[in-house]
Amino acid sequence: MSLIRSCARVARIPGPIVAVPTLVRFNSTAVPPQPQVQPKQEKPQQAQPKQKKSKQAAKTANSSVLAEIYPINKNTIEEKDLDDWLNAVEKLKQHVGVKNTAEEIYLNELTKPSQFMVKEFEPTAEQVQETQRYAGKEIPLKSDPTVDNLINLIMRHGRKARARKIVSRAFYIIQLKMRRDPIEILKETLDKLGPLVTTRTLSTGVAKKMVVPIALSEKKRNRFAITWILDASKNRKSNDFAVRLAEEIMNAYEGKSSGYDKKALMHRQATQQRAYIKL
Repeated sequence: MSLIRSCARVARIPGPIVAVPTLVRFNSTAVPPQPQVQPKQEKPQQAQPKQKKSKQAAKTANSSVLAEIYPINKNTIEEKDLDDWLNAVEKLKQHVGVKNTAEEIYLNELTKPSQFMVKEFEPTAEQVQETQRYAGKEIPLKSDPTVDNLINLIMRHGRKARARKIVSRAFYIIQLKMRRDPIEILKETLDKLGPLVTTRTLSTGVAKKMVVPIALSEKKRNRFAITWILDASKNRKSNDFAVRLAEEIMNAYEGKSSGYDKKALMHRQATQQRAYIKL
């Protein structure tokens, strides 16, 4: 309010006319609008059409011959287009040196096989050394068949994920205890524990039957060994089946499993019936 009163008093004092508006402007709360600088805004507006023109020129320069023949906005092929293509093919058959139309240029480019030829791969010195380093090594399988056989024999009621989890835990325990690859230990254990021969009863057509010893394949040997390991692991004290399986595999690797007694009994029965072997 004091500012307004001072402005009113100054306005009543007679004096030059120029002093009154200067005091009112200084003490008034309203701020007069400042003039906007238009030339700065006009410059980018004038430059925009130039950029658009340059972009359009670049698009037309980089556009392919196929885009000229069949533009994006064109949805249908007319009879005139087919006639142009046929005329272009006939001129190319006549081996015309100068290609005038876009169709002739496009078809002529397709007849050049050099653009479709794939260049030969030239390895570097580092790649050659790497291939020589892995030359004698075999490519590992995605899944080991021996481990898959063990998982399938452990699986119950189709719960394969649970069987995989048990085997992976057992392998982890073996790795911690023996500090070796558990798959190699499993294969060596099955090779030691698996029987070589078994007996089979055959009918002879009379009252007496014949017991014949038969050699086992590797898959059947592993099946017998895995079955004996699983049977022996059920009698252990731990509540976790993975722990019992790991302990039984390590004992079988050391030659302390009860499966060796079953193997000896099977071999003994086969040797007793060796007279019936068919060669």
